[in-house]
Amino acid sequence: MEIESVRVHQLGPDDWHRFRRIRLLALAEAPYAFGSTLAWAQARTDQDWRELLAARTQFLATAGDHDLGTVGAVAEDDVAHLISMWVAPEARGTGVADLLVRSVIDWAAATGHLGIHLEVSDGNTAAERLYQRHGFRRTGVAGAISPDDARVEFQMRLTLPTHP
Repeated sequence: MEIESVRVHQLGPDDWHRFRRIRLLALAEAPYAFGSTLAWAQARTDQDWRELLAARTQFLATAGDHDLGTVGAVAEDDVAHLISMWVAPEARGTGVADLLVRSVIDWAAATGHLGIHLEVSDGNTAAERLYQRHGFRRTGVAGAISPDDARVEFQMRLTLPTHP
């Protein structure tokens, strides 16, 4: 795969079926990387998926008609929260993850956010290196992934430049 052939698209509520497909792939392939489960996602209705995309900014990386990865962002006051990052195994190490992270950074800067934060599961060194390449740094905040999942995740943050 040539990275030049990869395109990143922002999904809207009408693209719920594409997001559902890649999200289910992500949860099946890398359940350890997310706070939600495949079973929980499979139980969502079509309307749930539409509403999810209406409430967030979601990007999808594709090459031709092949979906390669996805990442989301949610506005939280003056910062954005990067969520739901996943790249298909065959596209890892190709630059697709960098394109997706860059899409969130560009979106956050264009919409006036002062920074972006995210959580990384402890031990996921590939993800931490990805985010570090883009300027994210650990904040010192760490905790359980969820009340039902005691695995530790730590927070990283990127401060965006402000323009007068």
